[in-house]
Amino acid sequence: MNYEKLDAIVASYRDELIANIQKWVSVPSVQGPAAGENAPFGVEVRRMLDMALEDAKRFGFEVRDIDGYAGDVSYGAGPETMGMLAHLDVVPAGDGWQHQPWGGEIDNGRIYGRGTTDDKGPALCALYAMRAVKEAGIPLKDGVRLILGCDEETGMSDMRYYASKLEMPNYGFSPDAEFPVINIEKGGMNILLSKRTGGEEGASIPVYSLYAGERPNVVPAEAKAVIGLGAMRLQDLAHRLADIEKAHEGFVLTCDEVSGNRAEIVATGVNAHGAMPHLGVNAAGMLLIALKELGAGGGSRESIAMLADVLGMETTGEKLGIACADELSGALTCNLGILRYDGVEISAHLDCRYPICGDEAVMLGNAVKTVAPAGMCVQLIGSHEPLHVPAEHKIVRGLLKVYHEVTGLEAYTIAIGGGTYSRMMPNTVAFGVCFPGDMDLCHVADEYIDIEKMLLGVKIFAHAIAELAGGLIED
Repeated sequence: MNYEKLDAIVASYRDELIANIQKWVSVPSVQGPAAGENAPFGVEVRRMLDMALEDAKRFGFEVRDIDGYAGDVSYGAGPETMGMLAHLDVVPAGDGWQHQPWGGEIDNGRIYGRGTTDDKGPALCALYAMRAVKEAGIPLKDGVRLILGCDEETGMSDMRYYASKLEMPNYGFSPDAEFPVINIEKGGMNILLSKRTGGEEGASIPVYSLYAGERPNVVPAEAKAVIGLGAMRLQDLAHRLADIEKAHEGFVLTCDEVSGNRAEIVATGVNAHGAMPHLGVNAAGMLLIALKELGAGGGSRESIAMLADVLGMETTGEKLGIACADELSGALTCNLGILRYDGVEISAHLDCRYPICGDEAVMLGNAVKTVAPAGMCVQLIGSHEPLHVPAEHKIVRGLLKVYHEVTGLEAYTIAIGGGTYSRMMPNTVAFGVCFPGDMDLCHVADEYIDIEKMLLGVKIFAHAIAELAGGLIED
């Protein structure tokens, strides 16, 4: 098939695509309290869904609103339907931005903002790819449907609701990861470690509160503790924290006095996606280690020490007793995403991504054995099994072919720790929009998308629609 016309149409979208991603990024579509029957994830997510569906309708597509849980955009019909699954919700902005998280600022050929790569930018790439195929008049054997979800970051209840109302497409991809093709996604466990402490009465350095993180799947960049100074002066505490900094590379610890002979300790780290915790610096783990070395805590002291020892700055789960690895999907990762203490109960929320070989029952059992001596409880909050679509599968082969032909780059399959919508639809893998060698910017400060690579993503997706829905890939 001659793709010159299709590619020319994609190139013509450049300025419009830039303006649209800036518009989409301006909506802070972080999940909020339900706001009526058609806004189950809050007013901002609802506003983002309305905006996306209006744009799709303007392009001449049929659109549906599935009660605010998701929307879809359809083109054509056939014996089967090719699906593209993207999401419009985003994680909170977090700290450490040099650019406005909702500003869509352009700097050095990049558009900055929360959602530019995860996942509003890729969603727009898929939408414009559909539009290009439509305007180029490319014949398709199957229908094409872009599903825009609203709860990917906090549990994927949107796709479960969607599947309860409508039949899912037969095959396709989720543009929510990286190229070439993600055919393996690790399993996931959200684990809560907790204990009621009995308070801080009688402690020489009582801990009154701990706070770090908002989502388990984000490495927290800031963690705070309010402690009692006791006989210490603030200057004494600052000196002790400086000594702890010197003993641990990368630690950044500051303190400030608050009322009632108390001080606030702040640990500063670096955000990263919870699936790749080694790329960040976990402020919560840093704070736990600092508190342990200070000897802080009354009823919380044993729990703080335990969490510092088995979690701390570790990202493999080895000290918790859950580490495992295999050749196909790699090693388990463990992220301490949320840390809380209110003077009564201490808790640590972990996001663990495990390889194909992982056994949830065994891992949970080992975690229980590890933390039980400190009287801590282990609770499984949620989990999902690994996803593996073999490299020989028609969809994988087709997407690898398209990627190589459009880019000229080597095409291969890879495994990731991140979880995408791929597991919510049969015969589905993750495909783009980040390229090999690019920094993973999901869930971090100064998230951005490169403008030229964004256009290349549209081109790749358009070719993928033409090849897969056009029936050009043989079984």
